[in-house]
Amino acid sequence: MPVAEVVKEVNALSSVLQDSHLGLNLNMLVEIESLPIYKAINECLKPFSHMTNELPFLLVSRIVFRFFFLLTQSIELKLNTERGLIRFEFISNAPESMNKNQMDGAMVLVHRILEDFSPGMLNRVCVAYRHSDYELEYYQSVFGVFVESADTTSLIYNLDCHDHYKKAASLLIKSEEELGRKFFINPLFNMLSTQFSGLSYKERCEIAITTIMGITPPTRDHVADAMSISVSTLQRRLKEEGTSFQRILEETRRQLAELYLTEKQLSTTDVAYLLGYKSHSQFFKAFKACFGITPKAYQTSLINRT
Repeated sequence: MPVAEVVKEVNALSSVLQDSHLGLNLNMLVEIESLPIYKAINECLKPFSHMTNELPFLLVSRIVFRFFFLLTQSIELKLNTERGLIRFEFISNAPESMNKNQMDGAMVLVHRILEDFSPGMLNRVCVAYRHSDYELEYYQSVFGVFVESADTTSLIYNLDCHDHYKKAASLLIKSEEELGRKFFINPLFNMLSTQFSGLSYKERCEIAITTIMGITPPTRDHVADAMSISVSTLQRRLKEEGTSFQRILEETRRQLAELYLTEKQLSTTDVAYLLGYKSHSQFFKAFKACFGITPKAYQTSLINRT
């Protein structure tokens, strides 16, 4: 059914029921386990289903972000990492036909999915289209955290980069023992190869790197394993497309380093972990070799330039 028709029907139902929060209320009742997005995420995390370790929230967040299109294509989801936080921003692709109920529905379903896999991480909620005290209090009763009016609708979650990395490293060590050499997010890229059959190897490689970065070292071996191909095949395919793994990795790190060091104002230690380095010193050496200056000096120069 066309989006405009869905919006029309939901608006009509909301009017009849006199429920201005119909999107929230309906989607609080949805059986999320039956949703395609939930099934896809669950498949990705299935290798860990028998383990008692806590899943790295950064990993769960990135996988939810990757599969959001299975929930709706009328809303764009942006994933931003800030100092100690992860922010999901909800932006309408069709502002002229979008309504509060649609945005509410997408937001509450994403939260319920995240809560199911990594409970208790929500920090606060920002809403761009609800401003009265009553509306904000209603949201607070649904999400159970502080809710504020803002320019952008967002779900904001806690992320402690240092503790996260230690937990992730411990989890990976145990998973390697229990699962052998099979990389734990193979299902993600098996599904990507069917859901996104038109993606180039460069694009698949970029997705693999940005998904596992900060969770396990983004090496050729790990990325090739995640794509279910050999390292030699990965290198050959990338060469045919006029690029290389190292070039993609360095460009991805360069872009994210600039984003994290300036726009997000993260510490160089947090950036080191988010870019997949095992220590601050390793990041320091690699960064200086690439940019010719230290991360802190680079951060200061970019801030001064703006």
